Amino acid sequence: MITNSAKEDIATNYIKDKYTTIKIGDGADATAASQTNLDHFVAKKEDITPTVVGSTLVWNVDFLGSDIPSSGVSELGVFHKTSDILLSRVTFTSTGVVAASDTVTFTIRIEVN
Repeated sequence: MITNSAKEDIATNYIKDKYTTIKIGDGADATAASQTNLDHFVAKKEDITPTVVGSTLVWNVDFLGSDIPSSGVSELGVFHKTSDILLSRVTFTSTGVVAASDTVTFTIRIEVN
C-alpha cells in the first residue's frame, strides 16, 4: 500500500514535472503495460503541465485539425519530456475528419494509486 500523502507527493513532485509531452496517433491496437510508444505517431505537444488534485493528474491539450490526418486519430499517450518514456496510452473511437481550422481538446486524467 502507498499512503495518500506519498501518492500526492509522487503526482506533484515527480510525474507533474517530468511527463509533459502528449502525443496522438491513429493506431488502434489494444493497450499493454509493455508498450513503449504509440502504434502510429501523428503529432505531439510539449510542455503540457498537468494540474494535480490530490493524487490525480489532469492534462488538457488542444490539437488543431491541421495536426490531424484525414483518417483521424484514435490513440493518445503521455510521455516523459526528455527520455520519451511512455507513462500511459489510451485508445478511443477515431475522431474522423477534423476541419483544419477546428480544435480538438483532450483531457487526460491519471490517478496515482
